[in-house]
Amino acid sequence: MVSPAPAMPGRGAALRVAAPPVRWRSVDGTMRGAYRVEEDALERYELFIGQDADPDPDGTPDETFTSLPHETAALTPGHTYRFLLRRRNKHGLSSQNLSCRTVIVAGDGSETEASPSGPDETRVEAAAAGTIRVRAWYHPGPDGDAAADTFLVFLATGGGDPDPDNDSPITTATMDASDGTARLDWTSGAYADGTTVKVIVRSRRSGTPNYDSENTTIFTVGAETSGPSTPDSAGLNLGAVAEVS
Repeated sequence: MVSPAPAMPGRGAALRVAAPPVRWRSVDGTMRGAYRVEEDALERYELFIGQDADPDPDGTPDETFTSLPHETAALTPGHTYRFLLRRRNKHGLSSQNLSCRTVIVAGDGSETEASPSGPDETRVEAAAAGTIRVRAWYHPGPDGDAAADTFLVFLATGGGDPDPDNDSPITTATMDASDGTARLDWTSGAYADGTTVKVIVRSRRSGTPNYDSENTTIFTVGAETSGPSTPDSAGLNLGAVAEVS
């Protein structure tokens, strides 16, 4: 590998000359930051690979290459691999991203990506006129590049359980995590009074194929047609004490 030249301070000269009768002249040195010399041989991608562990970006890259796509060396079956890809420019400076992509290599050599985590919090409750209100939160940060982008709501009535492996979701909702948290707030159609409704909420990373979270917690609630509307506490602000959502 070609080693980058160390950054050197840039220098400029400012010349001030005063006309007679004042007879003096001064030359001032100025510092204008630092510079590096570009070297084409420095530009490359650096791949760090962790086997059953996080990769070490402070160590030596496991693989380097100059273009994408790139095919890695064969991976050993029966392990989980985490990949961190960084790019180094012609000045020898590397990107500092920390997001990893996880790939699971089964014992038979087949590869799958890691599923996203499920919603961090889910609430299912009876709402007005026999409807069911479903709310959920999802924080994409811990999942990194494997983060989900869609909420899935599976629902069953009549005593059965929702089956995400075989049923289609009753609704999907695109996540908006612009403030760091994606929020789902969905209300079903009306059910007869006393109907037992069971719900599973999952998260999905869309692609070919899709990767869904694997949480299986079922939330059960009975529909109500005679009670008042469920109060909406979203956005209730208690000043400096708390914020209820």
